Amino acid sequence: MLDIIQNPFFWAGISLLGLLGANTAVITRFGKRFRLFGLLSGLLFSIGRIIMVLPFVSQPRLDQSIFFSIGGILLGIASLVFVIPGMISQPLIAPIQNLGFRTKGLNSIVRHPFYLGEILFSVALALYFRSIIGLAFTPIWWVALQLHIILEEEGLEKEFGPFYLEYKKRVRGSIIPLPPISFNSVIPTYPFKNLVFRGGGMKGTAYTGALEVLEEKGLLGQIKRVAGSSAGAITATLVSFNLCFSETLKLIESLDFQKVPQLRSDNRENEPEWIPKFIGKEIMKITGDFDAVQRLMTKYGWYSSEYFNKWIRQVISQQCEGNSEATFSDFRRLGFKDLYVVSANISKLEISIFSAETSPDFPVADAVRMSMSIPLYFEVMRFNGKVFGEGDYYVDGGILMNYPLHIFDHPKFEKDNLWFENGINWETLGFYLYTNTELVSETKKIESFKDFVSHLYESYNISLQIAEIENNPIDQRRSVKINTLGVSSTDFHLSKKDQKFLDLVDEGRKATRNYLENYHRFIIKK
Repeated sequence: MLDIIQNPFFWAGISLLGLLGANTAVITRFGKRFRLFGLLSGLLFSIGRIIMVLPFVSQPRLDQSIFFSIGGILLGIASLVFVIPGMISQPLIAPIQNLGFRTKGLNSIVRHPFYLGEILFSVALALYFRSIIGLAFTPIWWVALQLHIILEEEGLEKEFGPFYLEYKKRVRGSIIPLPPISFNSVIPTYPFKNLVFRGGGMKGTAYTGALEVLEEKGLLGQIKRVAGSSAGAITATLVSFNLCFSETLKLIESLDFQKVPQLRSDNRENEPEWIPKFIGKEIMKITGDFDAVQRLMTKYGWYSSEYFNKWIRQVISQQCEGNSEATFSDFRRLGFKDLYVVSANISKLEISIFSAETSPDFPVADAVRMSMSIPLYFEVMRFNGKVFGEGDYYVDGGILMNYPLHIFDHPKFEKDNLWFENGINWETLGFYLYTNTELVSETKKIESFKDFVSHLYESYNISLQIAEIENNPIDQRRSVKINTLGVSSTDFHLSKKDQKFLDLVDEGRKATRNYLENYHRFIIKK
């Protein structure tokens, strides 16, 4: 028994056994549940390394020299500089979610200063006690700890998401500091450069509250690209102008939502003055219905979107030097955020993404009008590649891609992007208009063609919701989910003073603030 205790390789085995336990503590549910197991494993790893170099353990020793003693003491002191702070942030000792993410101080030059301290401590002990075997095992401890770090960092990447990925690229050394060394490795609070807005018709009024919070947090200024479908395309267009929130709000408030679904043709919009009002209203209703039926037969939509078309052109004209026909290339020339508008080409059954790259000479107003054209509800738009009003039929982008979150996951956005990992662009923040299916049964009955189309569209949106977000945990982590409070996509009758309208705006405000204020918890996988 005494021979075993005096054998340095026995204690080396104990130390390696402790490291094996530490690996188990990091990668298994058992280890994460019982933190004491990880702590005891770490202690076993240290005890084995300490005892194996002590004088009572038989082994060859270096010649007696004061230099070895002094070197051991100095290295021992140096090791404490790394070990003591590292003990505060060691996943083996405290649960990861309670640690916070440290990138300053020693962590700004090496990712695992604790393990660097461990290596220095091993060398210090070996020098002080003149242990040749202790020195020989130093590279083995280094390799063993590197393997342990690989396992540990896999967990850290899952826990801290893109924050840890950027940290790894800024601080290259895991145990040994590697150049370039920077003492300023602070990770930005929010990495977002891309905003994506889901379609949803009147539900999109929630984005007003969301934009207000984005400005409060100072995020709008760092955004480079915006994308959206349907109502999301409208919001994306307004955000692209680089305006402050108050200016954007003025543009939003200039839109009369109740006029968006236009029933009658422009040339018959007003009652003739010579007709009595009680008769005029009936005539208006009859002619309006006639226009709607005719439009449905010829343009496959009950309502005209001409009022919206005039509004979006007026808005674009104000921002584009009086040019209501401003194209995507004009937007880029004027220094606006890169804009991506999604529409559905139902003639070819394909998604059409309008942008400065894909359609530089196409008017933005036409693209946005295409994107918001709910099938059967609004008249269908046509475009043959050159002339608007001819060729293929285009409808609401939500039919094929209502939440274009993955637009910025394209490999072309990977260049110089520290937040692009495994095909996921963590610089993208999406806003998802979420329907609480428990409120679906409370919607009004189907009593007209309009109601039928509205319910049909909502049913499709709910089916998309399951595929887009409910079964996609990664996209949930980069999405602000906004409860639409039972508001329908076609509830254009709501005025800006209606409580339901105000509640929806407030819901966008609360959801965005909650997401950003708890961002690290949302982005960190529990």
